[in-house]
Amino acid sequence: MRSFADSDGDGIGDLRGLTSRLDYLNDGDPAAGDDLGVTGLWLMPVMESPSYHGYDVIDYRAVERDYGTVEDMRALVREAHARGIAVIVDFPINHTSREHPWFQDSRTRGSTHGDWYVWADANPRYGGPSGQRVWHQDGDRWYYGLFWEGMPDLNLENPAVTTELEGIARYWLTDLGVDGFRLDGAKHLVEQGERQGNTPATHEWLRAFHAAVHAIAPDALLVGEVWDATSVAAGYVPEDVDMVFEFGLAAAMRDAVRDERAGGLAVVQQDVAASYPRGGLGAFLTNHDMDRIATQLNGIPERLRLVASLLLTGPGTPFLYYGEEIGLQGGKPDERIRTPMPWDATQPAAGFSTAQPWEPLEADWRTVNVAAQAGDPTSLLSLYRSLIRFRDGHPALRRGDLVPVGSSSDAVDAVLRSTAGEQLLVLANVSDAPVSGVALDLVAGPLCGSPVAEVVTGEGTPTAPTISPAGGFAGYVPLAMIPARSIVVVRLRP
Repeated sequence: MRSFADSDGDGIGDLRGLTSRLDYLNDGDPAAGDDLGVTGLWLMPVMESPSYHGYDVIDYRAVERDYGTVEDMRALVREAHARGIAVIVDFPINHTSREHPWFQDSRTRGSTHGDWYVWADANPRYGGPSGQRVWHQDGDRWYYGLFWEGMPDLNLENPAVTTELEGIARYWLTDLGVDGFRLDGAKHLVEQGERQGNTPATHEWLRAFHAAVHAIAPDALLVGEVWDATSVAAGYVPEDVDMVFEFGLAAAMRDAVRDERAGGLAVVQQDVAASYPRGGLGAFLTNHDMDRIATQLNGIPERLRLVASLLLTGPGTPFLYYGEEIGLQGGKPDERIRTPMPWDATQPAAGFSTAQPWEPLEADWRTVNVAAQAGDPTSLLSLYRSLIRFRDGHPALRRGDLVPVGSSSDAVDAVLRSTAGEQLLVLANVSDAPVSGVALDLVAGPLCGSPVAEVVTGEGTPTAPTISPAGGFAGYVPLAMIPARSIVVVRLRP
C-alpha cells in the first residue's frame, strides 16, 4: 500500500491511490487485454500502526491514517469487486505493537488485559528459533515477543483474546467487505514452552479460528504464512487455513533458472503434488521479506521471462509481488525491497507521487517502469499479461493435477497438467542453450487412446506419444529441439 500509488501528494501510497490504479490490475473488461488480469489483491497491513510496515498494530478497527479512512477502504473494496477483484488484508494476530492500549494495560498486574500477553515473573532465558532474544524485561517482569521487543505476542490461549480477534475479523469481513485474510507468522501463534513453532496448540487455535471465520463468511479465504518445509506447511491445509504459501517451490523455480539445472525443481514439484490438497497451495516467486526475484536473477531478461513462465504454468494459485511484472529490483534491508512503484519516467517520483517518495526509487526507474513496457509487445509486462490470460484460458493450468514427467536432460523440466477435459505437457528448458532429442517417461498417468499433439504456446511441431496401458508413455520425444530459456506447452487431445 505504502509504495503503490499516492493520491494526495504526501509521498506515501494510499487507498485512493490504489483505487485509481485498479484498471492496471484488472479493468473489468476481459476482451481489452491491456491489464494484468488480476482477480485477487492481498494488502500488507492497513490497520493503524506506528511503523511504516504496519505489522505492529495499535488499533485493529482503524485504517492507518497514512492510507486514508474507513470510507476509503470501503470504496476500494467496492471498486475492486466491480472489476472482479477479491481483496484480502494482512491480519497480524501473533502480536501487537507494545504501544497498543491492550499491552499498556497489560503491564499492570491484575488489569483487564493483564493476561492478554505472555508474561513471566522471571526470565526464562531461552532464545527463539533463530537464536534471537524473545524475552524482554518490563519492570520486574518479562514478556514474550518472538519477532522483537516492540511486538509482544498475544496470549491466544486466553479465550477473551480469541473472542476479540474473531470480532475484529467479523468487522473487516462484514462492515468493510473484505474477502479474507493473510495470517502473518501463522506457525508461531501459540508457543508451548521452548517449542515455538508448529505446536499442536497452534493447529488447534487455527482450526477454531478458521471455523469462526467461515461461519461469518463461508467464502472467505484464509492464507497462512508458514515459512517451512513443504511437509510442514501442507499440514496446515485445509483444516487450519484454506491455503499456505509454498516457499520451497519458490526457491526451486529460482534455483533452476539461476543454475540452469531442472533436477531440483522436478523433485520439489513431485513433493508438492503429493503434499497439497486441491486449492491449498499459494505459489509465488518472492515476497516483501525477500530480495526481489529480479535482483536474485541479476536482472537478466531471459531469466525473468523464464521464471515468470514457470510460475504461471505451474501448480497452485499464483501470487505476484507488485513490480515483479516489470522487473523491479530490490535487495535488503526491507525498505529497499518495498520501494515505490515506478509508473513512468517523470520526476520527482516516476508517477508514484507528485512529491518526493517516502523511500527513494530504485536507480533504474527511468527505464524500468510501467509506461516504458505497456506498449511494447516484447516487454516483461506484456509477457505477464499474456501468460495470465493463457493460464485463464486453460483449466489444466488453473486447477489441474500436476504429474511429474521423467526427462533425459537435466536442463529440461517436464510436467503433465491434467483435468478431465484437458491434458497439457509443460516443457521448460532452463539452460542457455537449445536442447535436442529430449526423451520423456511417464510410468502411469491419466492419458488414454491415441492422442494428437499440438503446441499451444512456444515453438516446434510435436509428435504424439504412444500411450501405455497405465496411461503413461516411455521414451517419448515430443520435439526435435526445445529453444534456450523457454517453455513449450503441448496439448495432448483425443
